[in-house]
Amino acid sequence: MIVERLVLVIVEAAVELVPRSISDHPSVRKYAELRGMRPTEVILDRSYHHAAMRGLDEAYKRGRPDISYHILLDAVDSPLYGAGMLSLYLQTRDGMIAELGHGVRLPRSYHRFVGLLEDLYRKGAVTDRNGKPLMRIRRMSLKELFDALSPDTTILLREEGVQTPMEELAVRAASARNPLVGIGGFPAGDFSHQVLGLFPEHVSLGRTSYSASLLACRLVYEVEKHVIMRGMI
Repeated sequence: MIVERLVLVIVEAAVELVPRSISDHPSVRKYAELRGMRPTEVILDRSYHHAAMRGLDEAYKRGRPDISYHILLDAVDSPLYGAGMLSLYLQTRDGMIAELGHGVRLPRSYHRFVGLLEDLYRKGAVTDRNGKPLMRIRRMSLKELFDALSPDTTILLREEGVQTPMEELAVRAASARNPLVGIGGFPAGDFSHQVLGLFPEHVSLGRTSYSASLLACRLVYEVEKHVIMRGMI
């Protein structure tokens, strides 16, 4: 068996709209006013909202959309994605699932990417100037996503998981028909108990802590090598 499609899910991504509980904070209001938007329409970003975030639950895991941006930016440049063999999903902090379309080229500017996310929340879907779907978002749990995708292999990349060489993980993923790999989209801490319970396998790629974008790049590259050897790209 050879992989038909690798599904990469950014799990518990530090992506969300500014919560109402801090929408009146001066730093949030000033930022929103400069953008010509309401406070609850902008993406929470620690670079601008650090002072306001101090009272939020699990603030250390929130307000870092840049993590997801770097993962997605590199993933869409890969031959695997170009061949239609890589699907990309984003589980947001506020209970949404965002899905990238096929053949998407993300903005090279982080600020434009944030603007794209804000449009996505407002409209539910965004398209390019030719009407081609870029991204869509809907309220959905991670379990509901798994049920819809029906992966035959489900693995979570986690520092506390079973140590496994990247090459071995890639062989397993490339040998499944519809593998799903989850990677954290938050800056610190661990996954919630709910997320941990959804993944039957937790894999660590070594004792060293690597950035999520690097791990995603390496995984996609290693899977690509197996696909290329079989002449599928």
